[in-house]
Amino acid sequence: MRTFNLFSALFLFLNLSFSASETFAQNQIIAWQITTSDKAAEKHSVHNYDAQGRLTSVEEPLQNLKTDYIYDIEANLKRLDIYTTEGVVKVNYTYGSEPTTTIIHPVWGEQRRVSYKDERGKITEQKIYHNKELVRRILYSYTAFDSIFGREVVNFYEPTKDGKITPTLNFIFSGNKKVQNPVHKKYITYFDKTTRQRVKEVVFIDDKKPLETKIYTYLKETTNKALLEKVQYSNSETDEEIIIFYSYQDKTNLPTFVRTETRKNGNLLSYSSLEYLYQNGNLWQIITQNIRTPFNKNKTNSTDNSFTKKVSIFKDAKLIRERHYEGETLSKTIDYQYTKA
Repeated sequence: MRTFNLFSALFLFLNLSFSASETFAQNQIIAWQITTSDKAAEKHSVHNYDAQGRLTSVEEPLQNLKTDYIYDIEANLKRLDIYTTEGVVKVNYTYGSEPTTTIIHPVWGEQRRVSYKDERGKITEQKIYHNKELVRRILYSYTAFDSIFGREVVNFYEPTKDGKITPTLNFIFSGNKKVQNPVHKKYITYFDKTTRQRVKEVVFIDDKKPLETKIYTYLKETTNKALLEKVQYSNSETDEEIIIFYSYQDKTNLPTFVRTETRKNGNLLSYSSLEYLYQNGNLWQIITQNIRTPFNKNKTNSTDNSFTKKVSIFKDAKLIRERHYEGETLSKTIDYQYTKA
């Protein structure tokens, strides 16, 4: 079974969303993978659901990974049991005024994230502990209309060459008292006073010049609904710039294309896109492309390009097939089967 990164797992599972109220027509989804090299069908994944439509387990035989989902009597996700090469990783969730996520890894120990809410139910602070030592603190601030506009992050760990994260606990909080001086990031988000949409995000280190800046641009359709048109991200230390462009269908405002470009000093480093195709108003295909290229303003082509593409095919709002390409060559196909109890 594959190894499981404790710190990556925390943020992965914190961002997962589960809809227990959604009703599924099937109690199992089985995906089969066929590679063009050996043409042998292998079981790619199995998703199992209970009678209420809740996800109960996910099996990934090719990755030697299995995850069980356990719920409480109120249908809230209570625990994940993740079977890995290093043993069983347990992720526990508690709810209430101080919702907490705890990850217990058989090798790396315990990591815990605690959120603190105000009287409105807004999260004002989060603390992350590794083996009971504070390793990150996040502070949140809000505008008068309850949109978040401030976020401060203090990191107490740094990545190592092997990809793991080692706490550098040379800075801790003791109540409100700070000991020593960490790298301190401050996030500020600016909103349009009329539309209340975010228009700019800035990241500072130690309140000096901005390290990162994001600019959001919107367009107005005939429905007078503002749609995100472009996000422009720049980093002052790396001189890299990421620009994301969005386009939509007329009248329906459904997404049709998302293009992401990464540039440095005027040179195009990489390009990716998401294309949405519809039939009779329903989603039919999503085409994902990634191109990494050393193109620059003085070159028109290169022999050192890497190109991958994935075509996801839908029927009746269900994903039924994925085609994966390396360059223009089909590398594998994954078919999804929906079965009923």
